[in-house]
Amino acid sequence: MDNLILSNLKVLLRSTPEEWLAATGGTATLVTGTDATHDTGWLAQHYGSAFATIHAYPNYTMNDTILKHVDGIVSRGSFRRIVAMSEADVMRAAILRERHGIPGLTPDQAIRMRDKYLMKESLKDHGIPIPRYRKVRNALDVSDFIAEVGYPIVLKPVCGAGSMHTYVIESEQELDEVLAAGYFSGFIVDKMPELLAEEFIRGQQYRIDGFYADEKCQYITAARLLGTNLDFMSGRHFANSLLDAGSEFSRQITSFARNILENVLPFGPEGMFHMEIWQRPDGEFVFGEVGARLGGISIFEENRFGFEVDYKMAAVRALCGLGTPDWPSPEKLQKRFAGHVVISPRAGFLEEIPSSCPFDWVLDYRYKPAGQRYSLMRGSNDEVAMVMVAGSSEEEVEKRLQEVSQWFYNNTVWTD
Repeated sequence: MDNLILSNLKVLLRSTPEEWLAATGGTATLVTGTDATHDTGWLAQHYGSAFATIHAYPNYTMNDTILKHVDGIVSRGSFRRIVAMSEADVMRAAILRERHGIPGLTPDQAIRMRDKYLMKESLKDHGIPIPRYRKVRNALDVSDFIAEVGYPIVLKPVCGAGSMHTYVIESEQELDEVLAAGYFSGFIVDKMPELLAEEFIRGQQYRIDGFYADEKCQYITAARLLGTNLDFMSGRHFANSLLDAGSEFSRQITSFARNILENVLPFGPEGMFHMEIWQRPDGEFVFGEVGARLGGISIFEENRFGFEVDYKMAAVRALCGLGTPDWPSPEKLQKRFAGHVVISPRAGFLEEIPSSCPFDWVLDYRYKPAGQRYSLMRGSNDEVAMVMVAGSSEEEVEKRLQEVSQWFYNNTVWTD
């Protein structure tokens, strides 16, 4: 029996054909996307050796014909597992599993790992701290919610991705600006959209990433977030710094996450996960959200530098039935402190960008070319640069992330 891999193009390209081959055994069918420089011919030439068959589609995230076409592929084959790598694939995979009797998350389960309202509904009766929240369909629903919880609040789509259409509202003036731009009317004409209003949590944000296979947590790590996705979307930068996996604090965070995945949400447990939580100033952890997929930006690369293992490919290999990794606990596995910063493009013409970093503690530096025009990101997945750094402690990594971010701004030239 073969396996089916659903992956957007960005996730595919961040691993080499050799790495995919080792993870899939070369027998998996790949469904992925195309873009202006990576068409079906390019994919066949460069990644054809890693997969039995490749099916590629334009506009991958929003293309509804993919589900229709892949249903035919699954009908004609014999598939052991369907592995969903990105947010757009979670529900596609669940629908196909249920339709064809393949093990894994079903639509009723997967929706609670996508729908942020149902996600929080699943947690509220289990003693897990969560923000106050409400479904909102119009401006008056939002006003009523603000009257209950006060400013600031967060407005977001119930099943959003990449921080698109998400706003932190801190005053009535800001609310009126968002409403005047047609926040509700812009989604679906003549149909009342279901959006989510949440209490804004003041505190420090963290993320937890890893994967389960064979009904066991095979890998889990935590990191501190410096800035927010919304900063990133607004033309600034967003940094992540791995925690000391051997610290009591890291163990508390990962235990909090594991309880939710193993005892509360219908996670399986099988598959990759990416969770975000907050810690209030009084020390209380508050659940944010979780996805049944690989974490975005450069999270798996950051883990690879910090722990010297590739949990992304290990997860694919395990979910394809080719064996789970024999790794020690995270505190024994961690080799160094690492973090990364992603920098968003400005709306303008990029005249100059540095071609290399002058710091010996920079582990990796990737950038997009100068000489072309960019716009502000619509989703948190199209950075203009990424820098990975190492340090002797969490504190040193965070200091270096600030330093390298300022260096980048000082040496980049934009014009209108």
